[in-house]
Amino acid sequence: MSLDDWIRKEPRQFEYFHRLMGYIMLSLLMIVYHYTTSDTQYQIYIPFFLLFIFLVTPKLSTWLQYRYNSNIKRSVLFITDVVVISVILSAIHLNLVLTFISLFVILYTAITNKISFLVVSLASLIGIANFYLCNILIFGFGEYFEQTTGELTVLGFICLITFFGVGSFYQSSQIQHISNRKSYYYDQMNRYMEFANQLSRYAPVQLWQSIMKGESEAKIEYKRKKMTIFFSDIQGFTELSETLIPDDLAFLLNDYLSHMTEIAKQYEATVDKFMGDAILIFFGDPISQGVEQDAKTCLDMAIDMRQQMKLLRERWIKMGYPALHIRMGISTGYCHVGNYGAAHRMAYTIVGRDANLAARLQSAAAVDEILISDETYNLIKNDYLCAPKAPIRLKGIQAPVKTWQVMEKYTSRKSDYQRWFDYEYKGFHLLLNLDEVQNYEYPELIQVLEKMIKRIEKQQKMTNSEGIVKLSLEDVVEDRKDQQYH
Repeated sequence: MSLDDWIRKEPRQFEYFHRLMGYIMLSLLMIVYHYTTSDTQYQIYIPFFLLFIFLVTPKLSTWLQYRYNSNIKRSVLFITDVVVISVILSAIHLNLVLTFISLFVILYTAITNKISFLVVSLASLIGIANFYLCNILIFGFGEYFEQTTGELTVLGFICLITFFGVGSFYQSSQIQHISNRKSYYYDQMNRYMEFANQLSRYAPVQLWQSIMKGESEAKIEYKRKKMTIFFSDIQGFTELSETLIPDDLAFLLNDYLSHMTEIAKQYEATVDKFMGDAILIFFGDPISQGVEQDAKTCLDMAIDMRQQMKLLRERWIKMGYPALHIRMGISTGYCHVGNYGAAHRMAYTIVGRDANLAARLQSAAAVDEILISDETYNLIKNDYLCAPKAPIRLKGIQAPVKTWQVMEKYTSRKSDYQRWFDYEYKGFHLLLNLDEVQNYEYPELIQVLEKMIKRIEKQQKMTNSEGIVKLSLEDVVEDRKDQQYH
């Protein structure tokens, strides 16, 4: 293993190696200083002191990392290095060249380890105090700022250049290594995102986004919620598939599904599955705006799909294909929604009576008709014009089901379409509930209202501007006869 591979594998090992190299260089300088300078006493023992510090440092570093954190560890080790330098400076009596070399080394250590200004200031005070303490107790006060011998000067600069060179090599290697790893992870992230985008096309976009954000997990679970379910298919598509070649059939189906899915996406609907030309969509999970608003959003989507189908039909006819029509069923009720299947293969879908009811309503709907259940109608009746239909019996459902045909959304004044009237004013009271009136009863109601209007108009002609009933000619003659008798 090369040195470059070694420091990349474990940066902390380089920290020990760099400190060991620095201590060896300081020990070498102290030995040369001891034998080339007169009046030296205890300087020869400093290498043993440095060896002791180096042996203690790994255990101290491990303990600090475990007990505190990396910042505390770096700060404590930096203060330790400052104490070592202060001992060296006291031993060499601030020899000019060696002093500047030592200061450069400690400054380089502070910069590369990103030591804060507060810690540097604290370490400086400790170093100064330790410097004078060593002078008093060990090395004494000698001649300071003496000239450095040629041997020490050359050796000092060689050690300084070597120390800085190894550190710079490590820093540049780390920067290059980090840059390469960043590029690698960026490429891998793009690769995985591309895979995720492709896989997301096989699942509802809301579910995929929820999993990617960490809001849900891919595990077997379900919940009970009140939802609005939409089911649609193309009328006569099965018979059409027997007359078209596979390429034309695939074109029509994909063109239809792509446009319908795009509309569902605009309304943030959850597209459950495609079953041939049939589409199962629901509102209420994982995104919901409330039960009532989900039902209204579903109807808006259905109306847009019906309009889009009209445009597609005209285009297909011009291309030589037969006219195709859509049928839609909508139901609202409680369903179980979630992941069903096995641990290695599951599907996100809904299960419940109203899911089956939506499918049955779709099969009972007429061409280009949106057929909704009574539960859905009660949620949307104030905003949509609907026509009641006779209760129908559906497969798998025992009792007759009351259904409504969606005509359009109210676009003018709401009073023009309201189905409940309760008006009272001075002898006049009108109470009308159109929800309770059947289609065959409309003519009778119209006759009653017309009679009332004619009677009011007659009364208006009989009354003058002061509100007094006008007298007829017969009434005037009788009145005059009475006056003559009196």
